[in-house]
Amino acid sequence: MNNSIRRSPVMRACIVATAVALCSTGTASALDLDLVGVPGRTQITMRDGVGNSLGTANQYESRPALSLAKLYLGYWVLRHGEPGDQARVENMIRFSEDATATDLDRKYPDAIASILRDYQLGDSHYSGYWGTTTTSTADIARFLESVRYDPAAEPMMRGMATASPIAADGYHQDYGTATVPGVSGTKFGWSDNGAINATASIGPGFSLAAHTYGPAGQLTEDVQRTVIPGAGGLGQPLTITVGSSSVPVYSGQQVRQKLDCFRHGPIDPVAPIGDDWLIPDAVVDAVAGACTGPHLSS
Repeated sequence: MNNSIRRSPVMRACIVATAVALCSTGTASALDLDLVGVPGRTQITMRDGVGNSLGTANQYESRPALSLAKLYLGYWVLRHGEPGDQARVENMIRFSEDATATDLDRKYPDAIASILRDYQLGDSHYSGYWGTTTTSTADIARFLESVRYDPAAEPMMRGMATASPIAADGYHQDYGTATVPGVSGTKFGWSDNGAINATASIGPGFSLAAHTYGPAGQLTEDVQRTVIPGAGGLGQPLTITVGSSSVPVYSGQQVRQKLDCFRHGPIDPVAPIGDDWLIPDAVVDAVAGACTGPHLSS
């Protein structure tokens, strides 16, 4: 008997029992963006887990992805690559290893293009080499918020959370969105001469990406001038109010990612969950604990 079928009634019961949450709304945020006067050299996007986003007018402009392209490459390898190659992704992100990216890009030449297609990242383009990929902050933020709760992405998230202060090529990884209060992980990108810089970060309830035509310090300056901590915009973990208590919840998108291991049998009990569903995270985490791996078997 397939375990996903045997266990799915338990999962359905848990989710149905929390149906009161489905019509509830999330709380306000810990961050906001002051988009007035952001110079055209810089683009910034912030996105939350239920699809809300804020960004500069030029956030959809396709620009050099720099080492942010390693996020697209690394995620594909974590989902589809050989185990030995999957083991290389965390350090590729942590130290921004160009040599590792080049090796993986050569071995999996369809990886980045597949991610851009599968996640409908329309501002992003792959021309045959990871280092010439282009993207936008809107695409990066959308991608990060889409995959950050996928168990397969954990090595990539750890690499961002433990980014080395000094990259493999000696560049300092300490600028841009990494300086925003509440950020828990960042991927850094820069051109060889340091004239273009970008960062993509995650924090509680938000993903934040920024790119500038200029030095790292300029990106930090533009980000700090734009991002307003403690304001009511996006980015605080979602909650619902039950009586007088505030209960943390996951969005439907987050639930589908966390319960992905239940989706590989003949019945997919996760499919009906909509993006706008809000389900207490304690329930989802308890159900997710029944997973024994990415593919449950009989």
